[in-house]
Amino acid sequence: MAKGAGGVRESKPRLTKDQLLEALRTRRQEYELDGVGTITIESISVDRFAAVQGDLGDMNTADALKRICLLGVVEPALSPEDLEALGASDVSAINNLANAIMRVSGLIGDGPNRFLTSTKE
Repeated sequence: MAKGAGGVRESKPRLTKDQLLEALRTRRQEYELDGVGTITIESISVDRFAAVQGDLGDMNTADALKRICLLGVVEPALSPEDLEALGASDVSAINNLANAIMRVSGLIGDGPNRFLTSTKE
């Protein structure tokens, strides 16, 4: 059994392929729009992220924020026709919503930092 700092690490059960794929599924969570109500957002899947990433070449920051909201808001569902309405929305509200979607997707926040931190001391 592997030893960690100061003790013995408990081994965790090995995952089956089905368990692994289930654990990697997108995650949903409630998001509260201040003073208005709640919606459901979802982490962006690898395939959906790759599709949008290809479109980001000529896209400015505002368009990217709108596209992230389009992909991540699941209830109520948004469609490409809603991009114009998102563009007329309060920039702070759209930025906060896009950040929440990126956070649940692991694109920002502490989650990805563990992969980017040097292990050399």
